[in-house]
Parts: sequence; C-alpha cells; structure tokens
Amino acid sequence: MNSLVLPALIPLLTAPLIVLIGGRHRAWLMAFISLGAALLSVVHLFSLGDSQNALGGWAAPVGITYVIDAANRPILLLIMLAGLLGLLCAPPERLAWLESPRPAIFYALYCLCVSGLAGIASTGDAFNVFVFLEISSLATYALVAAGPGRKALRAAFQYLVLGTLGGSFVLLGVGMLYMATGSLNMADIAALIPASPLPNAVLVGGAFVLLGFMLKSALFPLHQWLPGAYSRSPNAVAVLLAGSGTKVSLYALSRIMFGVFGVSWLVAHQVDKILLILACAAMLFGSLGAIQQTRLKALLAWSSIAQIGYIVLGISTLSEAGLRAAWVFMLFHAVIKGGLFVCASGLPSDRLENLPGLAQRDPLRAACMTLLALALLGVPLTAGFVSKWLMLQAAWDSGALLGVIVFAVSSLLAVAYVARIVLPIWQHSDNTQPIITPPTIRLAMLLTTAAALIFGVWPGPVIELCQRAAEALL
Repeated sequence: MNSLVLPALIPLLTAPLIVLIGGRHRAWLMAFISLGAALLSVVHLFSLGDSQNALGGWAAPVGITYVIDAANRPILLLIMLAGLLGLLCAPPERLAWLESPRPAIFYALYCLCVSGLAGIASTGDAFNVFVFLEISSLATYALVAAGPGRKALRAAFQYLVLGTLGGSFVLLGVGMLYMATGSLNMADIAALIPASPLPNAVLVGGAFVLLGFMLKSALFPLHQWLPGAYSRSPNAVAVLLAGSGTKVSLYALSRIMFGVFGVSWLVAHQVDKILLILACAAMLFGSLGAIQQTRLKALLAWSSIAQIGYIVLGISTLSEAGLRAAWVFMLFHAVIKGGLFVCASGLPSDRLENLPGLAQRDPLRAACMTLLALALLGVPLTAGFVSKWLMLQAAWDSGALLGVIVFAVSSLLAVAYVARIVLPIWQHSDNTQPIITPPTIRLAMLLTTAAALIFGVWPGPVIELCQRAAEALL
C-alpha cells in the first residue's frame, strides 16, 4: 500500500470500526490511536520528500493522483495535530448529554471529518477534492448538531444550507473546467487551460470553484455559518474547526488559484484585487463583531473571521512572501485559537460576565488563557507577533497600502476584544468554587500555550517550512 494515502485512509477505515465495536471509552481510545497513527504517517511523508502516486496504476487524466509536496505537508500535520487536540477535549465524560450509542457515533464522525480534510489536502484530482470536501462537510454538520441545546441544531442547519451551497459551487466549477479541458487532474487542467477552446467556461468554472472555497473558508461576506458552528458545537468540534477546518479550505483555495490557474490568469481577471477587498472587509467586520459579543466562544468565533481576512490578505499579494506569511499565520493561528477554545472547554459558563475570579478558581486555565489571548493579539515574544509581522511586511512589500492600513486598524480593534477576555480573568470575585478540569484538557492547555511561546522566540523552523510551501505553490 502506498503511504501517501495513509493520512486519509487510516481514520476513514477506523470510523466504521468504532461504530461496530461501540462503547464510550473504547470509541475514544480507537479514535485517538487512529489519529495518532495518521500523525505518524504524516511525519513519515516529510522524510519522503515530494511524491505522487496514481491510484490503481491509472495515470492522469484517467486515474486519481495523490500528491505530497512542501505545500500540503504542513497542512496535513496541522489537521492531525488539531484532531488529536480536539479529542483531548472530548473524553467520554465530557459528552454526558449524548446517550449511548451516540458517543461512539460522535467519534466515528470525528474520524470521518479528519479523513475528509486530509483527503482535500493530499489529492491531485479536482473532483476528488469535491468528494473529500463532502465527506468532511457531512460529518461536520452532524458533529455541530451534537452540541448541547437546541441552538446547536439551528447552527448545524445553517451550516448545512450554506455548506451545501458552497459544495455545489465547487462541483459546478469542476464540471465547467472538465468541459473546457477534458480532464479532472489539477496539473493536467493547468497545462490545458491556455489552449482551451472554451475560455469563458474556464472563467465561469474558476469563479464557481473559488466562490465555493471562499464560502467554505468563511471569508466575509460568506461567513454567516461560522459563528454558530464554532460557538454552539461541542468543544472538540470547535477546536478541530478552528484549528484546521477553515485552514484546509484556504489551502484548497490557494492550491486551485496557483496550481491550476496561475498568477498571470489571476492578475488578468483581477482576482488579487477582489481578494484584497474581501480580506480588508473581513478584518474590519470580524473584529467589530468580536467586540460586541457577550460569550467567550462567540467572541473567539468572530475574531476568527478577522483572522481569516489576515490569511487571505497574504494570499491576495500573489507573492512568495505573502504565501509564506499566510502559511505561518495558518499554523500559528491554529495553535493559538485552538488553545483558546481548549481553555473555554469545561467552563461552567462561557459568558464573559462570569470570567471575573477565574484566576482564583482555576489558576492554570487563567494563566494559559491570558498568554494565548496575548499571542492572539500579537504581543512580542509570542507566535502571534511573528505571524502578524511577516504578514505586515508582505503586504507592505507588495504595495497593498489599503491592506496595511486595515491590518493596523483591525489589530487596534483586537486590543478591545482581547481586553474583554484578559482583564476580567484577574479581577476579584466572591465565587471561589474551584473548577474541576480533566487531565486531558489541562494537558492540551499546556501544550498549546507552550507552543505559542516557544514559536514566538524560535520561529525559524516553521518559517523555513512555510517558505518551502510558498515556493512549491508558485
């Protein structure tokens, strides 16, 4: 068996086994071992270098090709780490509202979601991207609906409607590209586009595909599904979505843009200018939306909309420096935002008005949340500062003055919503009832906080990894 397919195949095969074997604790353990094995397979891919494999021996454009290169290896690593981090927040006792056999189904769907995300990142076939997109999306809809309370069902339904619309756009776009080129292999499509007898079909197909992935990545103004999906879903699902869900869609957007259409086509059709405008709008409206929230998870969700705008700002430069900054931002933001959602896990209430006194009730959680919030703000000596500095440099060097100005304004607005998290934590409160936190969640908090600080003072290996990713895309 070719090892290129293992990151997607291992959790895919584990999902039905979890349902068959059942049991809360057995299901969690199987899911954790599965994602751990998938993580080891991703680490192995780093030693293989750039590789591709035609499944079943059928070469492109007939067969399905898996491609592993410098651009998607970091994304695969991110998916598996986010998946394991989410599982640490979802031991069986944290899913008490789910009656048997639903916990086993929850963990099976979780593995399916991770498998779909890994498939999107590793396939070289445009239609296969859609197939894996639907696998991950269908699993995610059910996972969001598994959240406690009726509002989770509403959030899942909204996500289902908008997510289906995004998937339909991707499918229509792939169909148009197939009509124009006669191929579904992305590398083959890229070679055939310049000589296509149907340039208008290429244009319409490209527009549909890019629009679909913009919706899937929650880029403003196609972001309506994200706040509910993040804030109403189980904590494990919020960690997975914030850590890798939208990041994989942004990766797919970038892979299609640069690997299929190319910089000259994007410039000719002003895609860079469109993305710049949308990125600026996302940075402003996401930050303004975060300031107005009264619940911690909702605040974190709205801030993610702004940070998606930061990432798209880097992509919109169509430059090596911009893509490097976008990849660094994706990796570091996954650590920081995933860690903040971990810290929100297990709170008696995530309403901001209940944060005062948290330092007395749970000092470790308070310290981790404070450090991660400061990293999200971009305080020096944290990973957030490194990613923001690289993004600002890339935008300035590319001449995107509007992006630089809006970036600065959004960062100032971030001070306001981060202060709404950090300041109450250290205020005195009459409520001194200790918060009981499972060891797995404490471990997840410590790991993410340590990573945010370590990469703040030693970002070199990650920056080098992302530099190679940018070079591979271009």
